[in-house]
Amino acid sequence: MSAASSADAAQRFIPLLQPGDAVPPIPLVAQDGRSFSLEELRGKAVAVSFIYTRCGDARMCPLVSAKFARAQHAIGTAPIRLVILTLDPSFDTPRVLERYGRAFDQDPNVWTLATGSAASIDELAGRFGIATSVTAPGVIIHTEAAVILGPDGRIERIVYGNDWTADDLIGYARESLDASSSPASAVRAWLSAVVERCGAGGIALGGTAMLGILALAIAVVGGAFWLIFRDRAKHA
Repeated sequence: MSAASSADAAQRFIPLLQPGDAVPPIPLVAQDGRSFSLEELRGKAVAVSFIYTRCGDARMCPLVSAKFARAQHAIGTAPIRLVILTLDPSFDTPRVLERYGRAFDQDPNVWTLATGSAASIDELAGRFGIATSVTAPGVIIHTEAAVILGPDGRIERIVYGNDWTADDLIGYARESLDASSSPASAVRAWLSAVVERCGAGGIALGGTAMLGILALAIAVVGGAFWLIFRDRAKHA
């Protein structure tokens, strides 16, 4: 492989997001034409999936959209939001998405349909592990997944395929809300804030990283207390 080919391959590489990773604040556009980002939904559990409106396979995109339509009615007053992103941004304009949403009785208060630039959509889809291939004009073959984001904006769960149900989707979202109130989640949020304040906001703390940093913090604090008590013992 030539140096130019290697450089092109490196430029195309998009690292996959994993549970515990923060989703980058990639700019999008909602079905009502306003600027939108997953970042603005922090504080809520968010279920995300991908479709395109011209999909003619009833077992694929229309099925995913129908599940989201059912899920929106099961949310109640819980801080849960639903987001579907198009894989066909050149065709799926905000107006097209708005019309598509009406066909599924979309409630824009809890369910957002979003598009964006081709670069933004390609990056988000790629980082969520969605593979796409345009096989004919208006025909996109793609993998599917449902991604659950916790209130801290980090990935809680990725369910590949579309075997999940509307009840599964809301159940996973509720689990992420319960997990966010646990002590471990609070510690991870605190450690993440510390990392970001230190200028490493691009670092996402997964479970292993969190435990490693927590162990280091405990060791530092424990060492400081040991030194204090040792000095006091010498002067006693």
